[in-house]
Amino acid sequence: MSEENIPPEESAEEEVERVVQEAVKAGKKKSSKQPKQKKLSEVEELKQQCGEYLAGWQRAQADYANLQKETQTRIGENIKYATESFLQELLPIVDHFKYAFNGIPEEQKDSGWLKGIEHIQTNFHKVLEEHGLELIPTVGEQFDAQLHEAVEEVDGEGDSGVIAAEVSSGFKLNGKVIQCAKVKVNK
Repeated sequence: MSEENIPPEESAEEEVERVVQEAVKAGKKKSSKQPKQKKLSEVEELKQQCGEYLAGWQRAQADYANLQKETQTRIGENIKYATESFLQELLPIVDHFKYAFNGIPEEQKDSGWLKGIEHIQTNFHKVLEEHGLELIPTVGEQFDAQLHEAVEEVDGEGDSGVIAAEVSSGFKLNGKVIQCAKVKVNK
């Protein structure tokens, strides 16, 4: 029996009944001399066999639907984090911009070339954000071991456990921490 012969709108019960009727017709063609009781038991066997086949087919359909859902979930996760290793190679550049701007003398802070570099940095940050990358907030925030790595405890103004300074930036990619922020924490 092929799937082409089954109309798509046919219910499972209708399909079982149709298969039984076909089997009964086939049995009549083979031999009409068999006792009636024997024919009825064959019909019951065929109904049971059809029910088993139908249940197996339904389980296979459910397994296939589950496999499709799981595959789509995996593909989505792979796409979401496919750029992770490439972005991790770019992360030091963010800190390099910070270090460069911290080292500029006060008298050069209003120069035109510096404004150009700041524009490049801004565009670089936009590109990273478009790919799901976000900076982890640090200075003034409460220390969180899942987001921050304490490299030093300092005596400073502020509450204990509050971040006093950032040593290097931390980042999340689509909500997942890919680099903890290195920080100095108040004692």
